[in-house]
Amino acid sequence: MNPAPRPPWHSAEVHLPSESTLIALVQVAGLFVAAWAISRLAGRLAEALVRRRERRAEGSTVDTGTIVALKRHETTVSLVRTTLRYAVFGIALVISLALFSDTGRLTAVAGASLFVLLIGFAAQRFLTDILAGFFMFFEGWFSVGDNVTLEPWGLQGVVDEMGLRSTRLRAVNGDSIRIGNSQITAARVLPSATREVALELFVTDEGEGRDLVERAASMVPTGPTRFVTPPWVSEVEQLDSDLVRIQARASVAHGREWLAESLLPSLISERAPEGLVVHGPVVMHSDQFAASRYARSAARRRTTA
Repeated sequence: MNPAPRPPWHSAEVHLPSESTLIALVQVAGLFVAAWAISRLAGRLAEALVRRRERRAEGSTVDTGTIVALKRHETTVSLVRTTLRYAVFGIALVISLALFSDTGRLTAVAGASLFVLLIGFAAQRFLTDILAGFFMFFEGWFSVGDNVTLEPWGLQGVVDEMGLRSTRLRAVNGDSIRIGNSQITAARVLPSATREVALELFVTDEGEGRDLVERAASMVPTGPTRFVTPPWVSEVEQLDSDLVRIQARASVAHGREWLAESLLPSLISERAPEGLVVHGPVVMHSDQFAASRYARSAARRRTTA
């Protein structure tokens, strides 16, 4: 009598990974752990360098040149840190493929196929981001610490990190926003850390108009994320015996422009005595550099006319 046939899985041979394959897996794991450790160490070293530079700046006179130098230093450190991160992981990937290529032809073909597949999906966007980041850094679109609005998304915040592939913003509410460099079509950069505004109103009495602005200034919220500089009277112009133009200036945090555009005019209008305000208040964004450029352009046109 013939014995019953054995199930097919009993006759199948179990192929265990070879010793060279196991050694290669351990080496690959060690490579990526080392790459991760180098990346973290580079990040901590970069933060230490930035803090050291900030402490030096605190001990000296803080002027525009000092702030610009600090921003450039932070931008360079951020760029080097992110570039080093990609470099160490890229080297680890290349060495890993080389190690697997020595374990057998089939493993090498599988690894190469997977590598080509990943490159095919990711290389186009990755290289586009890298090129866009390089040209943005080379042309000096913005620096770490700048208040920017990135288009076409309208993202607002302070540049927290600038890398070759992506840029990270810190919004005024604390949110962290990261965007690929190739997705940035335009960048609006505030010339300073705050938004400068000018408020104009026409009143019948200069003294009462000044008091009105001062009362409104005492009620607005102040702080680094609100009114950085409360409203103050910058210009007074007597237009007629009973008509005075008063201009007040203030600065607000980027992203909180509504405090100057909506809250401040409402306070002035609600607390103005009847018949005092003839027109206004009107709020306009201002910039001394832009004003000087426009004045120079107007003077050139008058000379050429």
